Amino acid sequence: KATVSVLYWTYIPFPPSPFKMSEATSAPWVPYEETPKSMRCAMGARWVVSYPLQRTVGFGVTVGELILAVLFIAVIVFSAVSWETTRSGGFAQFPMLFAFVTAAKHSPLTFLLGIPFERRLAYHKLSAYMAIIAGVLHGVIAYAKDDTSDSGKHQWTGTVTVLCAVLMATTAYHVIRRKAFEVFYFLHVVLFTCIIVFLAMHGAIAVLGGVLLWFVDVMIRAVYTSCWQPSRCTLTHLSGTDIVRVDIEGMRYSPGQYAFLCFPEVGIFEWHPVSFSSAMCEGSTASFHLRCSSGWTKRLLELASGPEPKEHTVYVDGSYGSCSVDVESEKYEHFLFVAGGIGITPMRSIATSITEQGTRGRKVQLLETHWSVRDGVAKVIPMNAQHGLTMYRTGGNTEIEMGEVTPVEEKPWKVQHGRMNLEAVVEGFKGRVQQEGIRVAVLFCGPPAMLGPLTEACHKHSSSSVSFDLHSETFEF
Repeated sequence: KATVSVLYWTYIPFPPSPFKMSEATSAPWVPYEETPKSMRCAMGARWVVSYPLQRTVGFGVTVGELILAVLFIAVIVFSAVSWETTRSGGFAQFPMLFAFVTAAKHSPLTFLLGIPFERRLAYHKLSAYMAIIAGVLHGVIAYAKDDTSDSGKHQWTGTVTVLCAVLMATTAYHVIRRKAFEVFYFLHVVLFTCIIVFLAMHGAIAVLGGVLLWFVDVMIRAVYTSCWQPSRCTLTHLSGTDIVRVDIEGMRYSPGQYAFLCFPEVGIFEWHPVSFSSAMCEGSTASFHLRCSSGWTKRLLELASGPEPKEHTVYVDGSYGSCSVDVESEKYEHFLFVAGGIGITPMRSIATSITEQGTRGRKVQLLETHWSVRDGVAKVIPMNAQHGLTMYRTGGNTEIEMGEVTPVEEKPWKVQHGRMNLEAVVEGFKGRVQQEGIRVAVLFCGPPAMLGPLTEACHKHSSSSVSFDLHSETFEF
């Protein structure tokens, strides 16, 4: 039983379980309170290692990605310099091995470094691209040396493997993935299987270690999911909007996390990541808000349509994810939340949790939320006075780029017409910080068009007195 519990925490940090309100509200706040007591020191130590790896160095590239790219480029250069078939083939296995390791949802990288699945995808893509380059170079060397041993089996199996990898990378391009997710997913599974088969025939034994890790991860999640009966959820179409609220009882999660949801009535093989919009301190019901536009979400909207909430079956895989800044410890006392549209949901979850922790002894000096939103969404996402909300209306009266602040009766926030000036937001927050040597946790979720200006503003206004540490999520996955 003890062994099982260790594996359970390692691979599934926050499993669904019954939740009692008293557990969240009666005890004084302590850092990493969602983590088992025996592992809290390890969590703090892990942040010392992982935080520098997740810092950006420009153009959206993190330190960890830069280190990985340099290592893989060195591998490719050594392969080219050696110009030897066997050695270049051995080098080509390393980026492919790392691509498989980072494809697992519960990778050792998560346990050791705290880098969650959604941010490991950047490592996965980088590894895959480098593996293709190294594989092409290996093939060029093999054909140049006219290595036709084993009746040319190594040449044709290697060629097919590279072609499958190129097709997989092409269909994984974000435009195709977003417009035709089912096509991307189906081809990814089929081509992934082909690559495994042809790599085994080719003799790339080292890569099969990564395949084994991925397979173990899949089996653990399959057993985990099968141990829980399908959950019942309530679907509510929020009147006057294209938003569906999903309520599920008895889930355990951390603020800012997400879960993969599958509605059998919509598609038995379709799992989609959705952020929690609720916080556990609000009760035992976990809530999600989904904006429905096309494809899977449009079918979900049709399922939820009607004047009354409806109960349906849902499968849940998760929860997953964590912030790239350490919001679970006492490191930060100043918080700036920025959101665009439905991106307010994870920001609301984190802000609600932090403000509740403030009532139990956590020191919160300043917390503000800036939300760019159309009127329809604003009506259905519940906010409270502690969120320090400023809402920027991009629907309705939008002719004023930066309009006057409008007081709202009986509402604990202010409304401003027009687009959000992100540099003014960051500069204004810096002016309201009273102390010196302060680190501000900036948390963002929204469209990619907002991320660039916010990143530039955080870099521009960071100084020895106030430093802005940015965690960002976009609608890309």
